[in-house]
Amino acid sequence: MAAQAISLSLPTPPTHHHHHHHAKPPPPPLRQAHSPPPHLLLKAGSLAEALRGVDSFRDGRLLVSLLRQCAELLHGDEDTERISAARRVAPQLHSLAVRAGHARDPRVACALADLLVRLGRGASARRLLEEATAVEEEGEDGDEEEDSVLWNKRVAMLAEAEEWGDAIAAFGEMRARGVAPDGYACARALHACGRAGAPREGQAVHAHAAKAGHVAAHPLVPGFLAGMYAESADVGAARRVLETEDAPPVAWNVVVACCARLGLVDDALDLAERMARSGRLELEPSLATWNAVLSGCARNGRDREAFGVVRIMLDQGLQPDSSSMSSLLKSVASLGLLAHGMEAHGFFLRNQLEPDVYTGTAFVDMYAKCGHLEYAQKVFDTLELRNITTWNSLVAGYANAGQFDHALDLVEEMKRNRLDPDVTTWNGLINGYSVNGKSSQAVLLLRQIKAIGLTPNVVSWTSLISGSCNNGDYEDSFYFFNEMQKDHVQPSVVTMSVLLRACAGLALLKKGKELHCFALRRAYDRDMVVGTALIDMYSKSGNLASAQRIFERIQENNLVSSNAMLTGLAAHGQGHEAIALFHDMCNSGLKPDSITFTALLTACRSMDLVTEGWEYFDTMESRYGVTPTVENYACMVDLLARCGYLDEAMDFINKSPFKSVSSLWGALLTGCTLHGNLALAEAAARKLFKLEPYNSANYLQMVSLYEHEQMFDEAESLKYAMKARALDTRPGWSWIQIEQSIHVFEVEGKPHPDTAEIYEELIRLVFQIRKSGYVPDTSCIVYNVPEEEKEKLLLSHTEKLAITYGLIHSDASRVPIRVIKNTRMCNDCHELAKHISALCARQIILRDADRFHYFTDGKCSCNNCW
Repeated sequence: MAAQAISLSLPTPPTHHHHHHHAKPPPPPLRQAHSPPPHLLLKAGSLAEALRGVDSFRDGRLLVSLLRQCAELLHGDEDTERISAARRVAPQLHSLAVRAGHARDPRVACALADLLVRLGRGASARRLLEEATAVEEEGEDGDEEEDSVLWNKRVAMLAEAEEWGDAIAAFGEMRARGVAPDGYACARALHACGRAGAPREGQAVHAHAAKAGHVAAHPLVPGFLAGMYAESADVGAARRVLETEDAPPVAWNVVVACCARLGLVDDALDLAERMARSGRLELEPSLATWNAVLSGCARNGRDREAFGVVRIMLDQGLQPDSSSMSSLLKSVASLGLLAHGMEAHGFFLRNQLEPDVYTGTAFVDMYAKCGHLEYAQKVFDTLELRNITTWNSLVAGYANAGQFDHALDLVEEMKRNRLDPDVTTWNGLINGYSVNGKSSQAVLLLRQIKAIGLTPNVVSWTSLISGSCNNGDYEDSFYFFNEMQKDHVQPSVVTMSVLLRACAGLALLKKGKELHCFALRRAYDRDMVVGTALIDMYSKSGNLASAQRIFERIQENNLVSSNAMLTGLAAHGQGHEAIALFHDMCNSGLKPDSITFTALLTACRSMDLVTEGWEYFDTMESRYGVTPTVENYACMVDLLARCGYLDEAMDFINKSPFKSVSSLWGALLTGCTLHGNLALAEAAARKLFKLEPYNSANYLQMVSLYEHEQMFDEAESLKYAMKARALDTRPGWSWIQIEQSIHVFEVEGKPHPDTAEIYEELIRLVFQIRKSGYVPDTSCIVYNVPEEEKEKLLLSHTEKLAITYGLIHSDASRVPIRVIKNTRMCNDCHELAKHISALCARQIILRDADRFHYFTDGKCSCNNCW
C-alpha cells in the first residue's frame, strides 16, 4: 500500500506572510504539535490526513519530523519499495517546505539538507545552507542558537563533501560573525585544515577548540586535531596531542594511517610501538593499526620492513586479514620474492581467510611480477570474483614478459565478458612493449587508443619514457616527453625521476638543470624519489657540489638517497669523504646493503685504499649483516688488480663462490693490462673467452696488450678470431655540449665540420705546453709505426679534440669544460689535459669509463690513480 500513499496530493499549506517590521509570533507550545507516528510516510492516506489536521506548519516541527523520517528511509534500507516511496515523497516535502516559507528555518533547513544529501544532491544541500546563513547575515529575525545550528551544519557538510577550502572559509566567517562553533564543527574544520595543507588555519581552530573546551569534551576533536598536525608532517605536535589529551584508540589509528599515507613510515611504526608500550589495555595496537603500517610499507618502498610488521602482528596474537594480505603481497611482488609469496598463499589457505576480489587480484599480480605467469593464470582461473583490476594485472604480466599474444587474447576475452578495456589495460600493454624494446609498437598502440576515444594519461606516457630509458634509448625518452607536453599531460614525480635518470645516463647537465627548475616550480623536489634522482643526475653529470647541496637539504635521507650520494662520491674519487659518509649513515641508524658496499669499495679503489677495502669487505657479514654479492666480489678484485696485487686477486677469485662469473675475470684482465702482466692476462682471457665468447671488449684488451708487447702475430690472430665470429667493436667517442648543441667526436665516424680549425688550435696548444715540460707518451700508440707517426696519431684521440673545441667556443666564459668519453682515458691525454688546464687557466672535467677527472692548475683529482 506504500505505493498508494505516495500518489496522494499534499494539501496546500497555510499562506505564509512575511512581516518585515514586526517580530515573529512565538512558536506554540510543544504539546500543541501532533508528532506523526513512525513510518507515517508509508501508510496509505495517513500523510494527507495528518497534514490536514495539524496546524504546526507555523514552527515547522512536523515538517522537520517528516523530513527526518524520509531521510532515514533512504539510508541503508534494503527494502526497495520503501526506498522508492521515500524518493517520491521527498520532492513533495521539499516543495512543501519552500511553499510554507520554512526552507530557511534553521531546523527545517538542516533536515532538508540531510535529505538532499541522501538523494545524492549534495551541491543543492550546500547551496541551501549557504543561502540560509546569508539570510541570517542580512539581519532577518533569528536568535544566536539558531544561527549556530545553521553555521555548524554548513561547516560540517562542506568538510564531509571534501570541499576543504570552502569548509575552512565558512569556519572563519562563522567566527568573524561571533557565532560559536560546536565540537563537531571544530573537528570537521580541523580535518579540512589537515587535508588542505593549511596548518596556520588549523592552529587557529585548535586555539578556539581549546578555549571552548571542545578538545577534552568532544570525542572526535583529539583525533582530528592530531590528524591535522600529522597531515602537515608535524608528527611531534600530533604525538603531543595524543599523549596529552588521553586520546582514544581511534585517534591514534587516524594519525598512524595518516603518517603511513604520507610516507612517514618510521613515524607510523613509532606511534604503533608507543601504543603497545602505553600500558593502557584499550590502546593495544589493533589489526587496523598494523594494516595501516603495512599499507604504508607497501606504498613507500619499505617492502622488507613489511615482513617484520607481520611478525609483530602474529606475536601479538592478531591474525592477518584480507587487507593485511593485500598489502603484504604488494611488497612481495615489488621484491620478486616468490617463496615468500607462496608462503603467504599457503597461510591464506590454511587459515581459511575469506577471499575477496582485492586479495585475489593481489595474488595474480604477485605471481605475475615474480615471473610465474602459470601460477598467476591458475589463480585467475579459480577466482569467482574478478574486477577490471584483476584482468589488468594479468594482461600487464603477460605484456611485461613479452608474451603479447597472450596479453592481446586476454583483452579480447575481456570484451567477450562485456568488460571494456580501460586506459590502465592499454597502459599495461604500452609498458610491456616499451620495456621489451618495442617502442614503435608502444607508440602505435598509444595512437590507437586515442582513435577509439580514450585519453592517454600520465601513466601511458611515463611507461613510454621509462621503457626507453631502461633500454638506454635516452634520446627517445626526451622525444616522448616533448610529445607528452604537446598532449597537455602534466608529468608526475615518477616521470621526473625517469627523465632525470636519462639525463644522468647521457651526463646532460644543462638539461638536468632545466628539469630541476621544472621540479622546483611544481614542488616535486620535496619528493624523496625526485630528490634521489637529482643527486644521481648531478653526480653523473659532473656537478658533485650540487648533488651534495641537495643531499644536505633532505631532512631525513633514507638508504636509497644515501647510496646515491655515496656512489657519486666514489665516481668523483672522493674516497675519504665516501668513507666518512658511510660511518655517518651507520651512526644515524641506516643499515647498509650490498649497494652501499659496492660504492664504498669503488671509493677505496679510487684512492688505492687496499687496507680499508679489505677491512670493509671482511666485516660486511660479521659486523653489518650483509652477505657479499657478486658485485662486491668484483669490486674487491678490481681494487686488488688495479693496485697491482694481481696474484692476490687471482687467489681471491679462485676462493670465491663466484669463480665462474665473468665480471671477476674481467676486472683481473683490466688490472693485468694496466700493469703489463701478460701471463695472468692470458689466463684471465682464456677464462673470459669461454664465459662470454661474444664480448669484443675482452678481445680488444688482449689485442692492445699484445701490440704493446710487440707481439703483432698474436694480435693479428685475435683480430682474425673476432672477424670470424662477426664481433662488433665499440668505437671510441667523446662529446661536449656547447650551448644547446651536442658535438660528438668519433674514432671511426664522420669528421666534425670544424676539424681543420680544431687541429690547428690543438697543434698550437701542444707547441705551447711542450715548453712547460709536456712530452708525448707514444707508448699509448700500439701500432708498429715510426715515432713521428705515433705523435700524429696521438693528436686524433677524441678527448683531445673535444677539449680543444670547448676552448675555441667558450673563450668568453670561465665555466669548466665538460667532456664525456666512453672508454678509459689514456696516459698521454691525461698528461695533456693537466698541462692545458695550467696553460689556459681553465678547469677541465672529464668523465671516462671509470671515473671523473678534475683537471685544475696542472693537477688531476685522481692523483694518477685510474
